[in-house]
Amino acid sequence: MSKGLFRYRLLLRLLAPLILIFNAWQATRSGEWRLFRQRLGTGLPQRTDAPLWLHAASVGEFIAAQPLIVALRERFPHIPIVITTVTPTGAALVQQRLPTDVQHIYLPMDWPGATQRFLCAIKPRAALIMETELWPNLFANIAQQNIPLIIVNGRLSSRSRDAAAWIKKLYAITLKKVSAILARSADDANAYIQLGATVDKVHLLGNIKWASTNNATETQAIDLGRPYVLAASTHDNEEQQLAHIWKEMAQQTQGRLLVIAPRHPQRRDDILKQLHKQYSTQSITVRSRGDTINANTQIYLADTLGELEGFMKGADCIFMGGSLVPRGGHNILEPARLGKPIIFGPNMTNFAEETQLLLQTGGAKQVTNEQTLHKTLSDWLAHPQTASVFGKEAEQILLEQDSVLDDYLQAISRLCQLNPTKSENAKEQHL
Repeated sequence: MSKGLFRYRLLLRLLAPLILIFNAWQATRSGEWRLFRQRLGTGLPQRTDAPLWLHAASVGEFIAAQPLIVALRERFPHIPIVITTVTPTGAALVQQRLPTDVQHIYLPMDWPGATQRFLCAIKPRAALIMETELWPNLFANIAQQNIPLIIVNGRLSSRSRDAAAWIKKLYAITLKKVSAILARSADDANAYIQLGATVDKVHLLGNIKWASTNNATETQAIDLGRPYVLAASTHDNEEQQLAHIWKEMAQQTQGRLLVIAPRHPQRRDDILKQLHKQYSTQSITVRSRGDTINANTQIYLADTLGELEGFMKGADCIFMGGSLVPRGGHNILEPARLGKPIIFGPNMTNFAEETQLLLQTGGAKQVTNEQTLHKTLSDWLAHPQTASVFGKEAEQILLEQDSVLDDYLQAISRLCQLNPTKSENAKEQHL
């Protein structure tokens, strides 16, 4: 055993009590005690049908993976699929957006025993890990069982790239267990190689987030009875800034609402405390309470899960949160695909490639602070035709990127030796 792996396992042992307390708190808060059991590698369904297993840590990773999951079910309908997440919000979205025959399980903690119990229960034919998850014990157990292990839409955050030397050595050992890395950009591909992945295992395919879902059942736009501007996936302090801007724009909103959809809806009470410093109780309506919008309503707090796409479809324009504060931003491709005018702040490090492409082609507007956000919103509300140009450009850019999904399907089919049904084979031969 390497020194790095020994040190990692020792840290896991020392932190075990805190990890257990955190998991118990998370399970209690979400009302899902299966989270606590399954994170320990217990209470797992015993499967014998060799499912394809895909891990998406939370909401962002699942949204990126959703087009791939839908496409895999269409191309390989005879192969069952299991999805794992770490967070309850990710679990809720999986259960809401995917058919009931796609099973959701919480990924166990990276303890040797827990991961071993998970693999023995699920018996996956292949493992697809979305984006950045590198778990030394889990990956070692997967390799030991000769299960193909693919990192999909591989990216490396600056935190991973700048990790301590002993952690980088541990990453290098972990990457040796991986069958292939399908990287989203040349920069990420090079970063994986520098971290220890062998060149022959790294393949540049592009960002799967460009792909569209093509769901059979279309999400309906949410109609609030009044036009609205959406602030999506906001974080602490952003709501306060947005409320201040909206109050200053009172004469320009032309009856519109400001809809705030926080990244973490459980922050509702804290958000309301901040908003009430600037607005009266009668001016704020809360969706989870079933409040009715009236003539006095200025801000609508959309503190629910699974409705963000519907709010995006109904919005006049969208501000993407996590960008006025140092959170690295959130996925701007969802509103871009819907052809919506998009604004975001200066902190978009988590989506640097997407940001650069949309800005270069006129598909989005970046602001530097509260003042410039105020100016842009004012301009767009006064001249909606100007805003619509940004939305049309964004939609066109996304349409041009759709081929990336087929590239991922072909690579995964080959690497995991997935065989289509006879009818699918006949269709491919006919084409």
